[in-house]
This record gives sequence, structure tokens and C-alpha cells, in this order.
Amino acid sequence: KICLLGSRGTFQLPPLCASTFVTASSVFVSTPPPATYTTTSMKPELVPQGVPDRRRFVPWVDPRSIPVYFVLVIITSLYCIYVLEHLLISEKPRSTSAWGWQGIGFHLLFLMVLYCFAQAAMVLPGSIPNTDEWRVDTPAQDEGGLGAASKPKTVETKKDRNSRRKCKWCDKFKPDRCHHCRVCRTCVLRMDHHCPWIYNCVGFRNHKYFFLLLIYTVATLQWMTWTMWPTLSKNIESEVPFQSLFLTLFGTTLGGSMALLTTAFLGFHIYLMCYAMTTIEFCEKQGARGVKANPHYRGIYENICAVLGPNPLLWLLPFSMPSGDGLTW
Repeated sequence: KICLLGSRGTFQLPPLCASTFVTASSVFVSTPPPATYTTTSMKPELVPQGVPDRRRFVPWVDPRSIPVYFVLVIITSLYCIYVLEHLLISEKPRSTSAWGWQGIGFHLLFLMVLYCFAQAAMVLPGSIPNTDEWRVDTPAQDEGGLGAASKPKTVETKKDRNSRRKCKWCDKFKPDRCHHCRVCRTCVLRMDHHCPWIYNCVGFRNHKYFFLLLIYTVATLQWMTWTMWPTLSKNIESEVPFQSLFLTLFGTTLGGSMALLTTAFLGFHIYLMCYAMTTIEFCEKQGARGVKANPHYRGIYENICAVLGPNPLLWLLPFSMPSGDGLTW
């Protein structure tokens, strides 16, 4: 018999209702099964079973990829306005030579933007190897055996205890400048930040693609803004269809405003690169007390090589990636 205590007294449930109540209660108070973990072949890390791992393409049904679609819509809109309205309708009848060099320069920059965007979004930033020297559950790491003598040396330690940093999610020791991303569900080597506009983390292996994406985006937007300005002035002074005036005004305003924002963002990342800092390290330095020397600073030239590669002639091209493994600095 099951009795329920109400505001007006005690009520006794019928046998059928009592059995139903017991069954429903057992469902809600039952302990969920423990989460099991499995190792994926794509990335050497532990991820919860049933949760999709970070893939090399943008998942079409994930709502977190909406910013990527927004960026693609902006790129497509600006391209159509510049090519169809500015080059073909306004510039080509007025000056064939100007139409030629403006079109060639714009398309070269635009192709570099698309390539760097695809590489920054699809190249994995790098993760911790699944070897004994990095796993926390290796007995030799804690007992001082052979593995403890051969474990990699790290500079960064925990703030509260002078001990080796480790990730409780991946169950691995962290190399220097490595941080865990809860969106990508992995530890990222030399993690700069998680960028929602490319739905990927910016880390060791795709940092150059992201930096070049900023450079070519700024160059493309500046090119569009300054070459479309005479067309906008001509459309304002002369009688043109409202559609042409609106599109040129919209394209120039959008391109100019985005050029200002991306130029400031690029300047910030140039500062970080020259002083061997990531965005996370910059934020940690701002919140830290006292002045602490950067252990990763090796001079401006070496700091640039650590991001853009060892060959200065290929710094502005998406080739000649930086040397190293992203584990030691």
C-alpha cells in the first residue's frame, strides 16, 4: 500500500496505480550507467562513446556551424556585388583597362581567402599523442620508473601546486602551451583560441592558415572598398537605377566596416606573434599579478618563424609550415 500525504489529508492509492507509481519512481531515481570511453582512429584521445568526434569537415546539422554559414553568405554577397555590379555593369563600359587589372587583382586575393579559409577550417590544429609518456594512467609516470626518467620536460606547471599539468578530460599530461577545448573535445597543441567563424580551434598546425586568412581578408576588403568608392560616387551623382545605387552603397559600407574590424584584429595577432604569445596566454598575462618574463620569447624573427615557417620568402604563402612537433618549446 502506498499513501500520499496531501494538504487535506492522507490518500491511499489503488493497487494498479500504486504499481505504476513504483515503476515510474524507479525510472527517475535510477542511477545512469557510467560513461564508457573509446579511442578513435582519427585522433589519439579519449572521447565519450556515442559523442561524435571532431571531424575534418563542417557538420551540416550542427547548429554551432551557423557562424560558418554566415561567413559564407557574406563572402558570396560581397563577391556578387563587386563582380556583377561594379566590374561588369559600372567599370567595364567606362574603362576596359581598369576593369581588367581590378578584376585580376581581386580574384587572386579572393582565391587566397577561400583556400586559407578552407585550410584553417579543415586542418586539425594538433593533439597530444597517445603514447605512454603523455598518458596519466601509466604506472611508470607516478612510481618513478623508466617512464618517469624519459618523460618530456615541461616549463608550465599548475598554479596551486608545482606539479605537471594534466587534462582531466583527455586523461593525459599537457605539453607546454596546450589547452583543452570543450567544443572540439580535445587538447589542442599551442592553442590560440577556438574560432566559431571557422568552427575549429586555432592551434599549432593551422595557425599559419588562420593568420594568412586574416591578411588576405584585410587585403581583399581594402581592395574592394577603395576600388568601389569611385563607382559609388558616380552612382550618387548620376541618375542610375535604385538597385545599382543600393548594391554599391551596401557593398562599400559592408566592406569598409569589415575592413576596419579585421584590420584591428590582424594588428592584434601581429602583436601576439611578434611577442610569442597566444590569445589565451595574453589573457592569462593580463589577469596575472606582477610582471613575469615570457619563457617562449626568442626574438621577433624567431617568433615569426614559429608561426609562418622558416623561409621568409614563403611567409605570405600557404606553404612552408613551421617546424617542430608542437610538444616542446
